[in-house]
Amino acid sequence: MNDLIEENMGLVISVVNYFGPKTDADRDDYTQAGRIGLWKALKKYDISRKCALSTFAWNPIRWEIIKEIKKQKKGVSRSLPNDANYTSSYYMEEDFWDKMPVILNEEEKNLIDLRRMGYRLAEMATLTGNKVPYVKRVFYNAIKRIKEANNKSV
Repeated sequence: MNDLIEENMGLVISVVNYFGPKTDADRDDYTQAGRIGLWKALKKYDISRKCALSTFAWNPIRWEIIKEIKKQKKGVSRSLPNDANYTSSYYMEEDFWDKMPVILNEEEKNLIDLRRMGYRLAEMATLTGNKVPYVKRVFYNAIKRIKEANNKSV
């Protein structure tokens, strides 16, 4: 099995390159995830199906890499650079979040907490049982209200 994995590492590397990792650490993580996907594909591969191994293994490799990317996004601290040019509407300095106005309702506070934990809008919608457009509107209105409250207190 190890020989087959080593023989097909070119396929794993080509799938890893498809995702365009930005750092060497990301490349290593994606490659390891790809190896796992290749291993899973090899366990299920049936030569009698008359399908090339590379064709069969491409999706399992790809999906393992996607799972790794999602895991990194959820597990990584969302510390963003203190760059004056960074204009994201949900990233603010820590004291910004500490000044959340009491006028926010529980739903808005919950959405802000979920976003600070690293969840995306679609994930927040699933967790709260709402649709994405609704979550987006409530979340960005809450951000707007926090900004207004912070500007008044300054």
